[in-house]
Amino acid sequence: MPLTPEQEQFLQEHRFGVLTTIKKSGAPQATPIYYLYEDGKILISANKWKQKTLNIQRDPRVTLCVLQEQPRFRYLQVSGRAVVTQDDLVETSTRIYHRHTAELREDFAEWLKEQERVVLVLTPEQASPQPAPLS
Repeated sequence: MPLTPEQEQFLQEHRFGVLTTIKKSGAPQATPIYYLYEDGKILISANKWKQKTLNIQRDPRVTLCVLQEQPRFRYLQVSGRAVVTQDDLVETSTRIYHRHTAELREDFAEWLKEQERVVLVLTPEQASPQPAPLS
């Protein structure tokens, strides 16, 4: 089910959320993250050895709850499947990080490799609720 224009706008306006993955035991694991919404996908930078990454490699089902940062504190919950990739790592990570910081370190590409960074790509399948207008 594609996202509505209002849901897409909400994802583009906000930067923080809580990503829930499924542990080996079947229990949920919730992790605060920041993200970039682009071309119908949610992009998240992560270390390849972090538990959320390992969980996704074993079970791709995830839910992201995006939080409005100001009062009314609206939210949007997006569920779908995620993949772990290093394709276009530097270019994609640059776009993710530029959403949150104006300047990147000079050795950004090398730092990504040293940190063993990957990109989590979430493809939305369901979203709720419909964000209410700010009237």
